[in-house]
Amino acid sequence: MPRAGEIRSQAPEAAPAADPRLAGLADFARRRKQDCRERLIAAAVSQFCAAGYLSVSVEDIAAAAGVSRVTFYRHFSGKAALAVEVFREASAAAMPRFLSLAAVDVGAPGAVRRWIGELFALDRLNRRLLRVFTQAAGAEPDFTARAQELIGEIIAALGQRIPAFAVRPDIPAERRRWLEAWLLIFEILDQSNHAALESGVASDPLVIDILTARFEAFIQSAERTPA
Repeated sequence: MPRAGEIRSQAPEAAPAADPRLAGLADFARRRKQDCRERLIAAAVSQFCAAGYLSVSVEDIAAAAGVSRVTFYRHFSGKAALAVEVFREASAAAMPRFLSLAAVDVGAPGAVRRWIGELFALDRLNRRLLRVFTQAAGAEPDFTARAQELIGEIIAALGQRIPAFAVRPDIPAERRRWLEAWLLIFEILDQSNHAALESGVASDPLVIDILTARFEAFIQSAERTPA
């Protein structure tokens, strides 16, 4: 039988304690990286809204954020990628307003009209940023693709609460309904954007009435469709 001293010598050595200074440095580096990324996004919003998407360069954004051009490219592959991130954050901030439809009586035209009217009002408040997104969509294919993905995300989220939107594009029997839902949401958002930018006929109050009628027709047709 081994003696007590021998048992202690055979036991595995305890792992060295982590150096709290190294952990602190790693945490500081992560925070600094995130802070730099957030400064670039904030600078992009400021520069884009002041001068327009097309007129602003990577160098302009980097200078406004207080970083070098090299640092910019550590975070984003280019101006288009940064614009997509700005759009993603703006969409995330607006998503609760989109999804507030789930709490509305979709069979009541007045309630639906108020919801659409609130979307129009929100876009009017953000019209400078909307103008930036319109310019980016015309210049950057990747930006347009991301904007279109947002509509599918809205439909999927609404489908969890509203049966008419509980449709999927990958199921052949549901694809037509999904396309109808996609076109409906696209038209509402598109006309809201146009109204905010005072473009075309979208600023006519009757447009909201027409969109409300189309929304109600979509809901009613879903109720008539056999399960």
